[in-house]
Amino acid sequence: MSGIFSRFTTLFCMLNKEAQLAGISRINMYRQTLFFCFKTGLGPRYFVVAGMARKNFVEQDKWQHISAKEYYAALKVLNSPQYRKLTQSKLSEKALYKLMHIPTPELFGYFHAYKGFDNTGQPLTDAAQLEALMSAHTDSTLCIKPIEGWGGAGVIAGRILLDDNKQPVFQPLHSQQQMTAQDLINSCKGSAPNAEFVLEAYIQQSDQFKALNADSVNTLRIWVLENTPGQVQVIGAYLRVGRAGSAIDNASAGGIMCPVRLSDGKVEPGLTKYTPHRDDITEHPDHGAQLAGIVLEQWQEIKSFACMVLLRLPYTRFAGLDVTMTAHGPVLVETNVAPDKDGAAHANIPSIRLREAAEKPYV
Repeated sequence: MSGIFSRFTTLFCMLNKEAQLAGISRINMYRQTLFFCFKTGLGPRYFVVAGMARKNFVEQDKWQHISAKEYYAALKVLNSPQYRKLTQSKLSEKALYKLMHIPTPELFGYFHAYKGFDNTGQPLTDAAQLEALMSAHTDSTLCIKPIEGWGGAGVIAGRILLDDNKQPVFQPLHSQQQMTAQDLINSCKGSAPNAEFVLEAYIQQSDQFKALNADSVNTLRIWVLENTPGQVQVIGAYLRVGRAGSAIDNASAGGIMCPVRLSDGKVEPGLTKYTPHRDDITEHPDHGAQLAGIVLEQWQEIKSFACMVLLRLPYTRFAGLDVTMTAHGPVLVETNVAPDKDGAAHANIPSIRLREAAEKPYV
């Protein structure tokens, strides 16, 4: 009973604070939220995260969002389940991008106790072989990622340096710690029977993206949908910016999410996951870099790139693509074939488009 009471207390505290931020009465807030939840099947937190009670939110946009049940039912139609592992495993994902000539960070190796190999085809199964690969990339920055994962968990970026004995060590960015090849293996292994990870090039971002936060690789999460065969469009996007001292931009690591206007790439005020209330962040809280109001360079090229990627992915009609910009153009970081549905709340993305596409004959 106390648990139920606690949940209701938390709910009403959230709604009361949002009513204050929106400049409306509590009764009006309760009424709007109840009607929204009843009509869409979504919860009150979604309503608050999307800022639907705020005066600048367009009323008709409230009804462009679908419930979790509808979302996953549409995904089942749009993205064939048996093909999803192609992009969920970092190894097959990289192979697919290379085959399809999709720009993505170069893969240097796949470490595994007996399956591992580097990009020349040589074994990468023990500390000595990993050390040799590290030696070949001295003074370079590499990114180490679990073979599967989400939210940036387990991702480490760092420089390859030589220690006092001229042996290669891995020094994570924003840290003085130096890790030997065996240290890396032990760290990535954790409690699992074997360590398994990939090593890839660290992305050198464009000046504009780097200026957002130089410590992290900042990306766009772009929702792309194929409505009918060969007809692809971007239906929503938000910019993800990391925090000072963090190499990743994921919201779960404190990153900032800023909706992007599809017509021209203008960045709108951002929010974090620290609170369900929209923070309307206009400048980076750690160092003051401007976020809201900037216009992303080569925005039309970025959208075209995202559409091209989706068209090439087999049996995939919808994806949340993570894209960043370099001096040479857009680069695909990864594909999410079942992105967090709440991304639609973060950037007011009309997820109803997925349901509509799934319901139409695909001919």
